[in-house]
Amino acid sequence: MFNSPSTRATPRKAASRASVARSRHQTPSIFAESASLSQAPTPSVRSSRLAVVKRGASPTSSAGDTIRTTRPDEGHEKDRVFWSRDERHLVSSLGSLPKEVASLIKGSDLVANPIAGHVDPKSGFAMVAGPYVCIAWNYTKRTHSAPTTYAFPSPPVSYSATPTQPPTLAGLYTGSANSEPGMILVSSSGEIRFWESMSSALANVERFQEVYVELGDDDSVEKLWKIDGNTFLLTTTTSLVFRLTISSSGGRLVPSLTNLTRPGGMFGRASAQIFNAREDRDGISSVTSAAGYVYITARRMLQKWAFGSDGQKFTQEYDLYETVGNWCFDSWSSGNVSLELNDIISFGEDELAVLISYVEQQSGTSEYPRLHNSHAIVMFSMHPRSQSLTISRVIDVSYLAHSDPRMLDVPRLLIPAGSSMAFIRFAEVILLVSLDEGSPYEEAISLKDSGRNAFIGAGTILSTSTKKGNSLPAIVAIPAFGGLMSIEALESSGGSEAFTQASSATARLKSKMEQAVFFGERSDNPLSFDLPAGFQGDLAEAAETVSAEIVSSNSPYMPGIFELRPHLSDRLLRLKELMRFIRHNGLLSILPQSTRRRLSRDAEKIKGAIDLWDYQNKHMAAISQMNTQSPQSLLSDSILTYMRQADVIEEEDFIRLFFRTQAHNLDKLLEIVFATARAALDAVSRGKMSSWITEANRIFIIVERAAAQYREEELYTYEIDRERPAIEIWTAQESLIEALDFLYSTTDALIKERTRELGSVIDEPPSETAEPALKREQQLQSRMKGQMAILAAALCTNMEDKCRATSRREIDEGADPQEGIRLREKWAEMKPRVIRPLVGIDRLSEAYELAENHTDFLTLVMLCHDQAEPDTARLQRYIERFGEEFAFVLYQWYIDQGQAYELLNQDEVYGVLVTRFFAENDYPELAWMHHLAFRRYDEAAGTLRSVMRDESTKALDQQQLVGSIAKLAAIADVRSKGVSNDRKRLLIELDDELDLVNVQSSLIQYFSPTNRRNSPKLDDQITLLTDRPAFKKLFLNLAQELLDGSALDLEGLMDVLTLKDNFERTGDAALALERLVGDMALPEGRKQVALLSIWRRVYVRDDWAAISNTTGRSEQAQRSKVRSTLAYQTIRAVNDVKDFPPNFILSPFTSSQPPLPAELAARFPTFSAEDIAALMEDHENEIETLNRYLSENGLEERIREVAELVKNDIEDEKREEGDVDVVM
Repeated sequence: MFNSPSTRATPRKAASRASVARSRHQTPSIFAESASLSQAPTPSVRSSRLAVVKRGASPTSSAGDTIRTTRPDEGHEKDRVFWSRDERHLVSSLGSLPKEVASLIKGSDLVANPIAGHVDPKSGFAMVAGPYVCIAWNYTKRTHSAPTTYAFPSPPVSYSATPTQPPTLAGLYTGSANSEPGMILVSSSGEIRFWESMSSALANVERFQEVYVELGDDDSVEKLWKIDGNTFLLTTTTSLVFRLTISSSGGRLVPSLTNLTRPGGMFGRASAQIFNAREDRDGISSVTSAAGYVYITARRMLQKWAFGSDGQKFTQEYDLYETVGNWCFDSWSSGNVSLELNDIISFGEDELAVLISYVEQQSGTSEYPRLHNSHAIVMFSMHPRSQSLTISRVIDVSYLAHSDPRMLDVPRLLIPAGSSMAFIRFAEVILLVSLDEGSPYEEAISLKDSGRNAFIGAGTILSTSTKKGNSLPAIVAIPAFGGLMSIEALESSGGSEAFTQASSATARLKSKMEQAVFFGERSDNPLSFDLPAGFQGDLAEAAETVSAEIVSSNSPYMPGIFELRPHLSDRLLRLKELMRFIRHNGLLSILPQSTRRRLSRDAEKIKGAIDLWDYQNKHMAAISQMNTQSPQSLLSDSILTYMRQADVIEEEDFIRLFFRTQAHNLDKLLEIVFATARAALDAVSRGKMSSWITEANRIFIIVERAAAQYREEELYTYEIDRERPAIEIWTAQESLIEALDFLYSTTDALIKERTRELGSVIDEPPSETAEPALKREQQLQSRMKGQMAILAAALCTNMEDKCRATSRREIDEGADPQEGIRLREKWAEMKPRVIRPLVGIDRLSEAYELAENHTDFLTLVMLCHDQAEPDTARLQRYIERFGEEFAFVLYQWYIDQGQAYELLNQDEVYGVLVTRFFAENDYPELAWMHHLAFRRYDEAAGTLRSVMRDESTKALDQQQLVGSIAKLAAIADVRSKGVSNDRKRLLIELDDELDLVNVQSSLIQYFSPTNRRNSPKLDDQITLLTDRPAFKKLFLNLAQELLDGSALDLEGLMDVLTLKDNFERTGDAALALERLVGDMALPEGRKQVALLSIWRRVYVRDDWAAISNTTGRSEQAQRSKVRSTLAYQTIRAVNDVKDFPPNFILSPFTSSQPPLPAELAARFPTFSAEDIAALMEDHENEIETLNRYLSENGLEERIREVAELVKNDIEDEKREEGDVDVVM
């Protein structure tokens, strides 16, 4: 059946569709109604393709020729060129179009100058018709030369109802089985030309018969339909139907024309208008035939006609439009659905298949979209008695279409005889849809360059491409460019595995990828394998599966290539083509990082297998002459061990078998190589160890280098996040890292041992004049050094990537942090251990490069200083490149090495870095000099104050110096910036610190005056501590520290000031109180203990029993006695201190509170429990004395009298200056 084109808009792919309301057969597809990846951009035509693999005289594949899949049981199959293939379909080339046809198509734009193609399944002829000519040729006839073409001139068009002239309607007469087909051409104005045979075009093309169709003024012939070999129907734009019959008369074939009429009216008058409804008089949409009946479809109605040799008869009419609408759409009665009957095909003798397109009105809109972009196939069954039609099932089509301005007769439905597969022809897509409910399937065969290419025709045929010769349903399609193609539907495998909707969509997506990878790389392939927007399926799973099948050589589409290296290269090209497909379709952004790394891993393994095979192949001849268990046979022995462990069927050539089928287990092979080499190292003599370690190194290096090179070359192909990798690279497996580490360490040890045994001469470059034996050793030594450097690089790369992947899992997935901690500690230990030894084997540049790449800054610092003069230029480059990360390591190294001058002498440009270093690291003893150099006096003063308070600043003279410089800096800051509260407070604090130093200096001078010749006798200062041995010992120790030049802390100074007799230095207790008041650092509990101790020692210094006994003593003598007490002197002194807080003056009763042992232990953390107990005993002795004075001598009253006396004395002395308040 030939369908000539109409001017209807042609559907194409679109992004959304309305779903048919009723439950029906769903076809799995990569096309989605609402896909999770709906944001994927619509791909454009692929701009470039990977070079294909050539098959010449040898089976070896190389670039440039055809990829052909061979079927051993079919000789003719080996020459077929496949454009696409999966388990359910295959598309193959039937050859290019004849040059005359190609020229005709090239001159057409399918809009203003349209063309149409036709395929006749019975005769094997194909035709392409334009407005002025129709060219036919036998596409089934195999010939080594160009096929014979038959050109027939089109009948002239007397008038045209359209601005553009449509292509001539064409059909082939095939009523005679023993002769060539005849040609029928029909113009839109109704002129029919008939040639009895094809050869007429070659002999006398002007010899034809003519018949004319009588048409009205506004009518034109629209389509030509073939019913059988000699019967055709012509339909017009007003739905008139004419029967064209080719019959034999007088020994020649004669065309005759009959108008189909339908009886009507009261008197049964026949009418040429066979459809009654006005909407059915706008043209016939479809015609089909079955079992002697012809079915004619208009917009709404379907008519059934009985055709015979003696004429035709109308038998029945069906309202398909309402039947389909009511069955398929719940909202049909609301008028929200726009429906169109596109095509009808007989499906056996008692079934009809109707292709419909529809659109449901969107909510909130008042109009239908112009395009009916959703399609379905509605299957009708005919009742054998009543001949009524009922819907048996509906097959939804997932593919979505959108309008095409070109004049193409689409969409059209094709179903080969006896087939359960339907083919729907759209403009640039032919859709395969399974009609079998138990085996759902949908596949879109799309054309590249859809803007200029389109399917201009198609026809059903029977294929015989199965092994048993059974016919398979197929169609022959004619694209405008790319040549004829056969599209065959293959039988379902019938597997019992149940697929979910998601898994089925993923399987379809995987199939699409396979077609692109194995068939899409040919530049002459007219098909596009781009994914539609909104495709369904798990992209990551599909991509990983395709990649895994390629790397393991399990794909059914792998071409058979005998030679191994071309075979491996072809697999690598396929893996690259997979990534090109993903990137071309804009899918890389939605491909998980883990999947990208796995895809790269597969390609890296193939690249490693190629290089490993090159090495093995190069040494194959030499190895074959050696026995096994030698270093040279390490790789082949390891492969044999792997094949046995994997229980792989052994062939004689097991090495090639491994590379063909087991390349995906290259990591396992390396583990076996390492285990084999390590066992050999334990067994062989020391002299043979170098050969074994060199060979093991070589195998590992070949694979590691190949993988690393591929990662670098294809960096922008996969766009893997190297800073936060989802998974570690495959060479970073724990077992492989341990193997590399062992090989590196063993190589290092062997190099050193060989130097010791053979002398340093073997470390010299090989010389041509050297002895052969020495030269061999030098070459071996040089080779091992080179291998050691490469192993170091591989170790660092793998370990760093593993650490990064682990860190990402901790952050993003909440993985156990202990693994990350362990790995980072191992990596921190490994870096210097692996990099620094390279200097010892004259690989300084490699050491620098590794330390730079893996940010081992301490090693960089050491390398820069590991020479006579530091490499300052390189240090500056590193500071500029790495910033503070490197600079801080450098500055810390300066401090650790005692090179503070180098740190402080940094160029002014790096002053900010040094400042930041000191801000983040506690080195105030150096920081103040840096601050002074940059005139930051406030920071210098504050830093020096910290130095002064630091426990490391013990020397009193050092404190004096530091404090003085700090005060000078603070004064300079005030002078340069003016007075502020903070600067004033800092000056006061520094004055207090210096006062504290001055107090201690005065004590030293007191204990050891310059006019004394002998050492001071400290015992003379503590005559009152005879019954308090712990206090005596404490005083002596503190005083000795002071005399030795060490500064005391505040509590120690309090003890020295208050434990001595203080008959000469009566103001020391007040001085201690003043220092205590100003302190802000001492914990409050210990501050209270110190305060209580000061006042208690003030009160117990004097004999209050004697003072209280006034017998025989005058008032003047009594007041003189009181004024000599330490209590009077201290209270009098604190009254002279400005703003002395009254609460720091305690009464005797309050001072009788004992300290807690915990408070003493906190002050003396190094003291034993016995020492703390002794101190507590002396405190209690003091308190006991104080309590005795309180109870026996009324000390509380006596102290109030002392305070009153102090007040009176101050008033008497300063009466002229005004009243003075006494703080007691």
